[in-house]
Amino acid sequence: MDVAWGAWRPDVGGPNSGFAKTANNVLPQAAAGGIGYGPLPSLLTATGAEALSGAPRGVIAVQKASGSYAVFAATSTTIETMDSAYQWTDVETGRTVTSGDDVSFCYFGKYLLNSDTTDGFKAYDVELGGTNSAVSGAPGARALFSSNNVVFALGSSSNNRRMQSSAIGDHTNWTTNGADGKTFEDGGALVGGRDLKNGVAAIWQDGAVRLVRFGGGAALYTIQKLAEGRGAVSDRSIVAFDGMAFWPATDGFYKLTGDGAIVPIGAEKVNRWLASQLASSGYDEVQGAADPFQKVIWWRLGGLLLIGYDWQLDEFFTATQATSALTRIATPGVTLDSLTTSYLDSMTGALDSRTYLGGVTLFGALDASYKFATFSGGAAEATLQTMDIAMPNSALVTWASPNSDADNSTLQLGVSDNRNTGLAWGSSASRATSGRVPLRGRGKIIGFRETIPADESWTFANGVNDVVLAQGGVR
Repeated sequence: MDVAWGAWRPDVGGPNSGFAKTANNVLPQAAAGGIGYGPLPSLLTATGAEALSGAPRGVIAVQKASGSYAVFAATSTTIETMDSAYQWTDVETGRTVTSGDDVSFCYFGKYLLNSDTTDGFKAYDVELGGTNSAVSGAPGARALFSSNNVVFALGSSSNNRRMQSSAIGDHTNWTTNGADGKTFEDGGALVGGRDLKNGVAAIWQDGAVRLVRFGGGAALYTIQKLAEGRGAVSDRSIVAFDGMAFWPATDGFYKLTGDGAIVPIGAEKVNRWLASQLASSGYDEVQGAADPFQKVIWWRLGGLLLIGYDWQLDEFFTATQATSALTRIATPGVTLDSLTTSYLDSMTGALDSRTYLGGVTLFGALDASYKFATFSGGAAEATLQTMDIAMPNSALVTWASPNSDADNSTLQLGVSDNRNTGLAWGSSASRATSGRVPLRGRGKIIGFRETIPADESWTFANGVNDVVLAQGGVR
C-alpha cells in the first residue's frame, strides 16, 4: 500500500478523502499524482536587531531614488524608521492611532504618506527627512493607496463612506486638476484599496467590492461594483501582487483578478476551518503579506498561526511561527566595514543568504518581540499527516517507508476501529538502515504522521510507501 499526503483540505471530512489532514511548516510543490511538500524556512531575527517601541500598527519598505531601501513602522503612538543596523529611530511621536485601525502608508513620489482618522493625513520626505507634516486640505483617511499617479483617501472620521482622490501627481491638491470625490450610499464603510496594474485598482467596503478603471471616457476614472454583500473586514488583510488581490471575507478566502473576476479560493478547502480558528471579531485582526519569491500569500491568524496560499498551485497550508506583523520588507544590507569579529560571531544564517545582500525585498516579519526578521533560517520543524484510511477488515501494520529524503524524520501510526473516534497514535519511530520504519498497530482505520526536525536538510516529502499490513477478519 502507498499513501500520498495529498493537498491539505481540512474542510473535507471522513476517511479516504485523498487529502492531507495536516500540512504544517511546509511549502506545497508538484509531485507525481498530485501535491507533495518541501521545507519552509524558519523565521530568523536579524543580528543585533532592536525592538520597535510598541506593537506594530503598519509596516512598509520603500525604495529611494538612490535604489536603497528605507523601512518604516508605526505603533499606536509613533512612526519609526529602521537603519542598516536594524535600529529604530523616531520619525514622529505623540500620535493617537485610531483604535482598531493601523496607520495606512502610501509611498507617492518621494513622500511617505500616512494617515489614520485620528491623526489625519501627513507626509514625510523620504529623501530629505525632516518632519512628518500635516497636509493642508487632505482628508484624514482610514486608508490610502495610489493608482495611475493619483492618491485615493478612503473613509474619514466624519463619513466612513466618503472617498476622495487627489489631483494628478499632487497629493497636496484635493480640489482641482482631476481631484474628485464620491460618497457611496451602499456597501457600508470603506475599508481599503489596492492598485492592481495597468490603470486598474480595487476598493473594498464592509459589504461591497468595486473596480476602478482609468481612461476610456471623459471622466478620469470609472467605478464599477463587482460584489454586493461581500467585502473585506480590514485593510490589513488585503494583499495585492502583480495584478491580483487576495483577502479573507467572513465567509472565506477570495481572489480578485485585474479583469474584475472574483474567485472563491477557499471554498470546500479551508473556509470552515478558518471560521473555527477565529471568533467573529477575530477576522479584524487577520493581517497579510506576499512572498513573491515563493509565490505565496500569507495571513497571520494570531501570534503563532499562519495560513499560506500558493497562488500558482492553488493550495493552502499552515505554519507556526511567532510573529507580530508580516510584510514584504527590504534588508538594509551588510557592508564590509560592518563585518567585525563580534558581528560575524553573532550572525545567524549563511553569509550568502539573501538576507545579507541588501536592497533585496523579502517576505519578512517583525518577530514576537517586534524585531526585524526574515524567513531565511533553517527548515522549520514540519508535520504532515495523511487522511484516515478506512478498510473493510482490521489490519495489523508492521512497516512503512516515508517517501521523503528527510533522513532524520520520524513516523507515527494511528489506528482506530470506529469512525466516530479519533486515531490513537503510537510512538514516533525512526528509519532502519533499509529506510523502512518499524511500526505496530491494529485497526480498521489507520493513518500516518511524519515529523521532520528543525534544520533538517531535505527537499521533498510526498507520502508513505510500502506499507506492510496483514489483513484480519471483519470486526
